[in-house]
Amino acid sequence: MTPISKKLCDDCRHRSASLYLSADDIRARDGDDCSICGLPIPTDAFKHHPLAAEVDHIIPIARGGSHDPKNLALAHKTCNIAKGDKFGWRRDPAEVLVLLERWRDDYMPMTRATCSADECDRVAGTKRMCDKHYHRVKKYGTTELPAKLSACSAKDCINPVRARGLCRSHYTQWLRNRSTCKHEGCDKSSHTRELCKRHYSKWLLSRSDQPKCSAENCTRTAEVRGLCNLHYSRVRTALRAGAEIVGLWD
Repeated sequence: MTPISKKLCDDCRHRSASLYLSADDIRARDGDDCSICGLPIPTDAFKHHPLAAEVDHIIPIARGGSHDPKNLALAHKTCNIAKGDKFGWRRDPAEVLVLLERWRDDYMPMTRATCSADECDRVAGTKRMCDKHYHRVKKYGTTELPAKLSACSAKDCINPVRARGLCRSHYTQWLRNRSTCKHEGCDKSSHTRELCKRHYSKWLLSRSDQPKCSAENCTRTAEVRGLCNLHYSRVRTALRAGAEIVGLWD
């Protein structure tokens, strides 16, 4: 008995096999085959899977076995559980073969083609390219990024680029020279119809061809059933309360 096992009580000794040899150590020593059924044990089966690797005691602890490395062997989790405290018991491989074939179909990683771009090992998707190179081809027509300008594109300017291919001073000048809103007293940049977003929204609401709310003294644009959103909400609230509104939508 080794010194480590002497420090453990009888209830804990049967759980202390990993203090001597792990399942990976036994796999490296004896190979991948199960000592109970003789079938291979998957190397990447997760811990709680029935085919996961476990340390088996050739002579069970309940029958006087020890944790000596010579008494340890590799086994499937399901085989180790089925063996229990039996000595010299062997399991029919046909029982485990069904689980092994099912695991190969469901859990073994599938080999997938890689991206067709040079020096790219990502998984291929659309048109045999990874997502990154596929979007580059859609945007730029090639898998390579376009070369960035190192100097300002303005004539006789060698300053570094800040935005839109221009240096800081030329970019500021470009911002100032953009068309502004034609509304009197507004210096914001134009958005649509030579108006900024705010005045364009006001222009939409003030158009003569837009239907007006049918409520009395309301100049808002009609949105639903000839009413603006405010009066339509009021009508719906009144109808829910049981009020009778005659002739509103006739």
